[in-house]
Amino acid sequence: MYSIMRFPSRFQKFVRAPAEWLCEKLVQVLGEIYKKNEGEFIFKSSINSGTGVTLKVRLIPEGDFSLIEFIFGYRMFTLVILVVLIFFVGLSVASSSLFPLIGLIIIPLLAHRASSKIDGFLEEISKILVGLEGEYARKRLAEERAKWQSSPKDVGELYRRLCEKHIKIWGNTYALEYKISEYQRQGLTRDEAIRKTADEEGIF
Repeated sequence: MYSIMRFPSRFQKFVRAPAEWLCEKLVQVLGEIYKKNEGEFIFKSSINSGTGVTLKVRLIPEGDFSLIEFIFGYRMFTLVILVVLIFFVGLSVASSSLFPLIGLIIIPLLAHRASSKIDGFLEEISKILVGLEGEYARKRLAEERAKWQSSPKDVGELYRRLCEKHIKIWGNTYALEYKISEYQRQGLTRDEAIRKTADEEGIF
């Protein structure tokens, strides 16, 4: 079966980790920072050697989150395709034969190779970013657990006050229970989820 060739110009992804922390990790993947501008980090790289596809990565802080923008450049790739096209067409004209045009088959092969490398990169970087999100979440959880243990609170009382607040504002506790269950799905115990929710909602 034939695969669809993709040549994206931009690809964006939000990551649940702050830019400063994420930048330290991405240096190991993308190489040294090319430029830093007002909190934004810029990396320059390429999609595998020999494809002619360049890559610029912008890491933009969004509070506790980060926006990563991948910008693909095809200038060198296009130049290679043009050189191949001119070479074989010129050879065909010079020899007064259509036989050299068979060499043009290299163009879709080059395009397919570049597209495959781009797909492979996007798949791999997505896995890496998911892994980094998990690593940062574990780091934050360890810090929060240490804080909660150093300052214990009556979780039952916190939950009661949270319920009062939600009933007063929303008339029910559906949103509260959903939030607590979401934190439990992230690996927190119910008591930890209540404590985290209380911290976020200003109930101490």
